[in-house]
Amino acid sequence: MEENDQEFLRALHEEKIRTQNERTQLVTMKLAFITVLFGLSSVNMGIDISDIFWLLYFVPLVAISYDLYIMSADSRIKRVGIFLGRNPASLTGRAEREWERFCASYRDGMAPSANLFFSIIVTLAAAAFILSQGLIPGGCTDRLMKLWFAAWLVVSLMAIAILWARHQMLIKTISDYEPAKKDRRIGPTR
Repeated sequence: MEENDQEFLRALHEEKIRTQNERTQLVTMKLAFITVLFGLSSVNMGIDISDIFWLLYFVPLVAISYDLYIMSADSRIKRVGIFLGRNPASLTGRAEREWERFCASYRDGMAPSANLFFSIIVTLAAAAFILSQGLIPGGCTDRLMKLWFAAWLVVSLMAIAILWARHQMLIKTISDYEPAKKDRRIGPTR
């Protein structure tokens, strides 16, 4: 193995650890942001909640934004792990290869599911808060506001679920990786 390859493999290991830390920080930031956002409603700052309730409509967008970053970090971690565990060129030890195979076979679905459920819960909580405060105005715009509210809620929940399903498919694709055989040719053969 060339020295460049060894350096590349060390960099991959470091990238995996760095990305794991990044994912942890993103989850913590998401939890903190949502907690602070909902905590503001319980603090008397002299601002009437009806003046700023429209900010609650951004809760799902913020949750989805964090989810995208978290899912990106998660897939990068999985790619590095699968590559190191399955690619013979990586020259990882038997124990590490076996560990990566074990991890790929017994994926932890709890963390991605917890992230999904948290995003759904905060979206529903924002919707419940808007409804409980009677913040949808009455009058002639009543039906239009109710339609807007229903569309916002359905689209937000669907986006969260679709992103989660897409991430699960991506992880499955990454888990199905098999390194190319040495005698396998790339491109058309004559």
